[in-house]
Amino acid sequence: MNCCGLVPAWDFGRLKGMTARSLYLPTFFLVAGILIAPAPLAAKAPKVARFSSALNWITKSREYKAVCLQTYANAWEKVAAAAKKQKGPWAIVMDLDETVLDNSGYQRRLEASGQGHTQEAWEVWVAERKAGLVPGAKEFIVNVRKLPHGRIIFISNRYARNTAHSRANVKKLGLGVESDIYLLRQDRADHKSIRRKEVLAGSGRMKKNGAMKVLAWFGDTAHDHPNDPKLKWGTHKFMLPNPVYGNWDEE
Repeated sequence: MNCCGLVPAWDFGRLKGMTARSLYLPTFFLVAGILIAPAPLAAKAPKVARFSSALNWITKSREYKAVCLQTYANAWEKVAAAAKKQKGPWAIVMDLDETVLDNSGYQRRLEASGQGHTQEAWEVWVAERKAGLVPGAKEFIVNVRKLPHGRIIFISNRYARNTAHSRANVKKLGLGVESDIYLLRQDRADHKSIRRKEVLAGSGRMKKNGAMKVLAWFGDTAHDHPNDPKLKWGTHKFMLPNPVYGNWDEE
């Protein structure tokens, strides 16, 4: 028998005692071995991060952009008309995050790494000054700056220790003006309602600026706006969409 288990053709004596089945059996195992041999493993494709529907809606959808542009276009009409009636100083009050600044890059970072939001991770992001702009915000702010006697006040729950980073990020986006007022959070007890009262009364941190008549309030969550029935949505208060995070997600 040779190396393959087959009988040479000239060995007729041995062939006489072999059946057809025994003749084909070695060949069967040879073929079967080839067929069942393990196939080489295919290279694994690199893992691609899957982002939440809410984050994808903000970063990819035309609808998100349309809602933001629509909100700011409506706000400009209302603010421009109201400003014409003012003889003294006035202001608009704006939240920063997800109202002016787009932090979807921070959210992508969290989701890609499987990490949740922490104050430490957030402050790293703020210090990097990488936030972009919410659609429509820049055009609106540029137009408001052209109106006489007006100022922009940013009331944000970013901590006051990050004021310099926040100003620098806004300036990097082409919107930095020294006359803007930043009322950021001193501590957890420093709620936005406290800072709004200071703006209207000219007290506390607003003492040197005096009381301000506020023509419009902007934010991406309900607590960014005064809970005053005299102030109407779409006239005095303007909401930007944010399905990614907010107090509504904590209730």
